Amino acid sequence: MNLDLNKSPEQANKDSWMIVFADLLALLLTFFVLMFSMSSVQVSKWKAVVESLSENLNPERAQIQEEDWQNVEAAQIPIKEALNLSYLNRIFSDKLQYDPILRRSTVTELDDRLAIALPADLIFEKGASKFSPGAYKSLQELAVALESIPNKITVVGHTDLEPTSGRRYPTNWELSLVRAISVAQMIEAAGYSQNIETFGNGPSRFSALDQNILLSDRYLLARRVDIFIHQDTKAPLQAIAGDKK
Repeated sequence: MNLDLNKSPEQANKDSWMIVFADLLALLLTFFVLMFSMSSVQVSKWKAVVESLSENLNPERAQIQEEDWQNVEAAQIPIKEALNLSYLNRIFSDKLQYDPILRRSTVTELDDRLAIALPADLIFEKGASKFSPGAYKSLQELAVALESIPNKITVVGHTDLEPTSGRRYPTNWELSLVRAISVAQMIEAAGYSQNIETFGNGPSRFSALDQNILLSDRYLLARRVDIFIHQDTKAPLQAIAGDKK
């Protein structure tokens, strides 16, 4: 660096540090050039380092991750353990016993499920799937109690041997199925979150009733809707129709 000769000695002394600084930079540059020339750089590894730094230090790089969101959402849902059938038997037996409409219902504990048999003549209008006015409130209270259990629920409708009359339900099969659907819809409306499977058996299980009881009593038992509470939170897809009696 050339100093201005027209400057005074004091000004020249003030700028002399720039000469020393420039010489130091030149020496450092020479040192690094010598070091680089003495080393052997593998081009492939160098490129890998450069690409890695560029990939991770770039703030505009989009963060894209593939996730199985279906499984993630399922993992976030707490799995409730099914309630014991004997415990549920005591609960619903007591509840139905003190209900003025549903006290004639029966609760039976089977091997793998609990069966609540609702007499159709008490909860439905004759030959129809519409709830009777007196039974509607009682069924709502029962639906609220069923809503809180995590066990799997299925509903099966039954009829007696007497043929139906009218155009709405040509046979007992349609009537039994629609009645089962009506009960299932009330349970779901109360807040039960699982899908309720419904079946219509018509009069197919009439012969399974106890032959020692009076025929009139068998007709009363045949006209019913069974609510099955399974011992697990998921029941196998099979027609469990009418194993109760």
